[in-house]
Amino acid sequence: MTNEEKFMKMWKNPILFIKNLLKITNKKGDVVPFALNKPQKAFIKDMKRFNIILKSRQMGLSVSICGLAIYYCITEKNCSCMLLSMSDASTRAIFNKLKIIYNSLPSAIKPKLIRNNRQELQFANGSIISCSTMGRSDQGRGSTCKLVHLSEFAFVDSEIASKQLLSLEQTLRPDGALIIETTANGLNFFHNMYQKSKKKENSYKPFFFNYLDGKEMFLDEYKEMQESFKSINGHSFGIDDLTEEESVLFKEYAQYGMDLDVLCWRRMKIGNSDIDQFNQEYPITDELAFISTGASVFDNQRVSDVIKALSLQKTKYLPKSKVGDLPSELMKFYGKSFFMYSKPGTGARYFIGVDSSEGVGKDYSTCVVLNKDGEEVAMFKNNKIKPYEFSDFVNALGRFYNKAHLVVEKASGGHAVIQRLRHDHKYMNMHKYKSYDQFNKIQWQIGFDTNAKTKGLIINDLREMFDKGQILINSIDTVEEMKVFEIKENGSMGAMGGYHDDLVMGTALAIVGVKAGTYYKW
Repeated sequence: MTNEEKFMKMWKNPILFIKNLLKITNKKGDVVPFALNKPQKAFIKDMKRFNIILKSRQMGLSVSICGLAIYYCITEKNCSCMLLSMSDASTRAIFNKLKIIYNSLPSAIKPKLIRNNRQELQFANGSIISCSTMGRSDQGRGSTCKLVHLSEFAFVDSEIASKQLLSLEQTLRPDGALIIETTANGLNFFHNMYQKSKKKENSYKPFFFNYLDGKEMFLDEYKEMQESFKSINGHSFGIDDLTEEESVLFKEYAQYGMDLDVLCWRRMKIGNSDIDQFNQEYPITDELAFISTGASVFDNQRVSDVIKALSLQKTKYLPKSKVGDLPSELMKFYGKSFFMYSKPGTGARYFIGVDSSEGVGKDYSTCVVLNKDGEEVAMFKNNKIKPYEFSDFVNALGRFYNKAHLVVEKASGGHAVIQRLRHDHKYMNMHKYKSYDQFNKIQWQIGFDTNAKTKGLIINDLREMFDKGQILINSIDTVEEMKVFEIKENGSMGAMGGYHDDLVMGTALAIVGVKAGTYYKW
């Protein structure tokens, strides 16, 4: 291959271009060749039009995206790239990285600058790279960009982030890329977007890079922490020093590079802050990255442990090939809104919590099926299904699970669901409660009446069973809702703003049935 052919190959490949032609400063301040690490290469190779990155600190992704912007603006004429960050200080840091990379360019390909101010590099070929802070103005309006990069997006005010993201998405060229890149910062707009991307509920491709993915970035710190541990304890960190938690990490992640140096570094980092702060800044899984900042009803550590355990399971629910002959009313939702974790057993009793919505794309209609031992065997969640359609589904689900006992919440679309189940489908195994009429005569009402008192009672029953390990939840969506379920300032309980709690309520309603143990046969 001739030199010209090698050069043309680099010109068409951003990874080769960055590796061979760009330089950056290392942690010591030396200008060195830009050797892309594993996360940097993986992202550039697999990025799509819309991308969302959750990462551990110090992965170097921001500087690699600066390199990508330089590549685009050199190899294309009239190319526009926009780099935005959370604050003026972080914006200046990104711009400084950008200028260092530009100044390192070989003179043969280095375009002349016609503008170089505090926020923008404009090249003689018409290309522009601008850096600015989110929230200062409506950035991007009137522009057409090849690349838009939003750095530390989780630290931008949620209202600003939501408003400006919509505007910035409209600036992209058909072949452009928008990149959201950040460490976690609690439960906010970014957390919501990232979770939706994982569930394929938005157009963003999710990326997650943990501290083992960028292990090579911490080698000096590993050595420093080992020396610090030895000076404190009189010996090097070894197998005998591992806690039970560290031993589990050592075993589970050894194939990904987990070793004693990493665990010593982790131990010392946690000692300098706390476990929640460490997990937020240096997560090993994306679930551990998000810390609930409200007055959580459910224990955060137990919620995180359950999410981790469910994430490690290879099979999330029964595949269609193993569910057998489902009624058509159930099969049309299977694998989309309806999931089974085990099939009904002969003669077994089941209890279904039913939380209804109006089916207009906001709150969800949910069903949670528990067996008598508190194990979740099936789940349904859909925010578009109309109450009359939902009642048909609940009828089919209840009959499939041995004419299960239904506990139907009466609010919202619940009244319509109860009426259709009872009178149209003649479903008889349903929860009842006593009330009194104006003559003090007992009236039996079908369903479950949720008010401030009864909601507190059933949620506390769920919390107790969850804390004591008396309920087995198989739906990761349910546990994600538990993470954001909080006690509000007025004393009420529910999901944080922007989140849902419909599966939590469905589970609590199912527990009402399990605890009552009532089973009407017909």
